Amino acid sequence: MPAFKRHDLVWLSDEGVNFALRNIQSCVPFLPENEIEALLRSYPPIPAIVTRQDPAGINPADKELLCVGFSFPVAIDGIRLRAGCKIPPESVVRRMTPFDVAGCGKYNFPAGKLLKALVKAGRRRNIRAGCFGSAALQMVTALPYWNENSDLDIYLLHSGKRREPELFFQRLLSLEKRSGFTIDAEIECKGQYGVKLKELFAPGKTVLGKGLFSVVLLDKLTALD
Repeated sequence: MPAFKRHDLVWLSDEGVNFALRNIQSCVPFLPENEIEALLRSYPPIPAIVTRQDPAGINPADKELLCVGFSFPVAIDGIRLRAGCKIPPESVVRRMTPFDVAGCGKYNFPAGKLLKALVKAGRRRNIRAGCFGSAALQMVTALPYWNENSDLDIYLLHSGKRREPELFFQRLLSLEKRSGFTIDAEIECKGQYGVKLKELFAPGKTVLGKGLFSVVLLDKLTALD
């Protein structure tokens, strides 16, 4: 399987969309299949989001499938419509990482200035800041994903000294307070696990790490090593 990671946005070929529609495994809230199809075939095309993988995700032909989810700019009774399925990796025709999204320059949404400030603050601390979630989907589709209840989801990749993420965290808290937006930041640990930044610097000895194939407990003292 190609080196996909959680939060990657992937666009599918026509064959990939057909496969996805035949293999929808969950839909919350429930929506008839023809209405889901209309959304998946709408323009601009809605990307799928790479989610945690099912180790048993093998079809009868021993072909690996990629677990993805769709988040639509539609709410039913106040709940955003989401669907999950598996697709062949070769049906992916375009991919954007959270870092690609943050670098695309489309900051014309309510928290856009905040995202730019976080990207800039990250550079000063040898930290790449990417964007995922509702902000990312709005940036790449221009569809109305962002609303007054949205958090700004960012993904961080650190390549410098261990002290730098903590200094960045202090800057994040300052920007969060000043902007009025809630920032939900994950930092990559051990090369594969996303850890909530606020949990990493909260009291306690361990922190939950979410990877592409597993969820583990990490020792806070060594998580960033």
